Amino acid sequence: MKEVTIVAARRAQAETLAHLQDAGVVHIAEGTLGDDAAADDLRARIRAARHAIDVLAHVPPHAGAPADAAPDGARGRASEPPDAASVIAEVERLAERLDDLRSTRAELERERERLAPFGDFDPEALRRLRGRGVGVRLAHPSARCVLPDVARALWIEMGAPQRRRDAGRPRTVALVGPVDAVDAADVPDEVAWPSEPPARLKHEIEDVARGLERTRARLAALVGERDHVQDWLDRTQEALRAEQVRAGMARVGAVVVLRGFVPFDEVERVRAMAHRHGWGLWVEDVHDPDEAPTLVRNPRWVRPIEPLFGFLGVVPAYGHVDISVPFLAFFGLFFAMIVGDAGYGLLFLALTEWWARRVPRRGSPPSRRVVALMRLLSAATIVWGLLSGNVFGIAALPSVLAWWRLDWLTVEHNVIGLTFAIGAVHLTVAHLWNAVRYANSLRALAELGWIATTWTMYFLARQLVLDDPFPAAAWPIFAVGVALIVAFTTPWRRLRREWFGHAVLPLSLVNNFVDVVSYVRLFAVGAATFAVAGAFNDLAAGIGLGGPVGGVLAALVLFFGHALNVLLAAMGVLVHGVRLNTLEFAGHLGLPWTGHAYRPLAHTAPVGAEGDR
Repeated sequence: MKEVTIVAARRAQAETLAHLQDAGVVHIAEGTLGDDAAADDLRARIRAARHAIDVLAHVPPHAGAPADAAPDGARGRASEPPDAASVIAEVERLAERLDDLRSTRAELERERERLAPFGDFDPEALRRLRGRGVGVRLAHPSARCVLPDVARALWIEMGAPQRRRDAGRPRTVALVGPVDAVDAADVPDEVAWPSEPPARLKHEIEDVARGLERTRARLAALVGERDHVQDWLDRTQEALRAEQVRAGMARVGAVVVLRGFVPFDEVERVRAMAHRHGWGLWVEDVHDPDEAPTLVRNPRWVRPIEPLFGFLGVVPAYGHVDISVPFLAFFGLFFAMIVGDAGYGLLFLALTEWWARRVPRRGSPPSRRVVALMRLLSAATIVWGLLSGNVFGIAALPSVLAWWRLDWLTVEHNVIGLTFAIGAVHLTVAHLWNAVRYANSLRALAELGWIATTWTMYFLARQLVLDDPFPAAAWPIFAVGVALIVAFTTPWRRLRREWFGHAVLPLSLVNNFVDVVSYVRLFAVGAATFAVAGAFNDLAAGIGLGGPVGGVLAALVLFFGHALNVLLAAMGVLVHGVRLNTLEFAGHLGLPWTGHAYRPLAHTAPVGAEGDR
């Protein structure tokens, strides 16, 4: 990556930005982005578009939308696609109306429930009685409440007499008598008079329900415009970034100055553009690595891991190594061991193929890469499940499936030891990678020392957890490793300033042991998946002996039990499989996830325009 400074005529500022967008190679320095009223307006539009997309995403398509369900801006021109801005405004209005109608219905339902015990009456009749000197007050006291005696007035119990089992429920009573006596009485848990008859509340609730149905139908008619709104959102986000760049460009007299970053192999292209458009251009090495973006270019076979990085939101810091290749390889292994069930792997593969049919061959690269990643993970899970003899948690496998099983992988001692070995290999790859990077430095010897201590910790883990004998040669190797770490981690001339790393070396060695042992989670989570599947199988087998009804219940137990187990396994992958790569491996490699992705100023690419080159 190279840092570039572009100087252009102030009068040609808009043209300069347009040319940079056409080129699509200059990542604008984030610290130079500015804000103004135009940017604030674009942000408001973006927020509205995102809200509209979210609303439409939660509206199921309505097969029988009424004729008046078309958006206001689209009526009378069904053949012409509605403008995205009008669709967004319509969705915003409908969503607000939907909220208002729901709130109104809830209030009406509460009022109807409050007045239901008093039956159907007309509030106007109560007012007429009051005009004739008869007062009426309604109350809902508890069953244990003792109603006070009121001179010249009577308490009248309304509704059916309470049964013994309903003794804990409130009563429904009315105090009737002369107005002055009723008004002066103390009425416990009084209920305010309704403004409308309860019968009219029912009609109002029905009207609100019809309004909700019409509003939902009109929203459903707009679901098909969600992609149109998404395209509009992408273009608006592009316009916002261009506006931020324009607002942030330094103005010095008659010129404007723009600073950004360009991949080293695109510098000549930018030089040619500067020469063609009369810009001043200054190219230099990156000054602040924290400001420079990270550009990762993976070979095609590694790109399926990119959607996972995007989902996790992790980007390696600028100037550090890209771990996509080992991440993909070990994550596939971790996924297979944590899920551990060939049946689940086959289910994942079937769902992936079903989804692949819905993704166009020339669809967006992220969608195709997700499909490729899931195919890889599903295949790895199927292979591991067959080798370990785990297919839907079935205890006694058919011979055709049992033939694939390796008995060695069915022994708990062996699998735990294998997880320790995987951990030692994984961490060794990290330190060996560092040794290659520092091949021209004595620090490479310190990385070899860490490899020696890692394998010592592997043998120590086997001894402490599995009671295996500890090799006699391991301690001398450990001593040599520690000596290499102490001697070559920090150059002697910087030792006075960086002595703290040596002071915490004992803690680092303990942490190295903990990291190796932590890979046992691959066995633990995989064993839990198998145990849960087997438990549901046994439960269903017991229920299924009860005839046809038992068979139906057993099928439900199997379905929901295995569905829950799949979800737990997926959570285990996210918690453990990802952690071993992003924390343990990255930590030993010295890789911080503090970078930000390379995002050049460019026009939004149409869907399918980018391929897996």
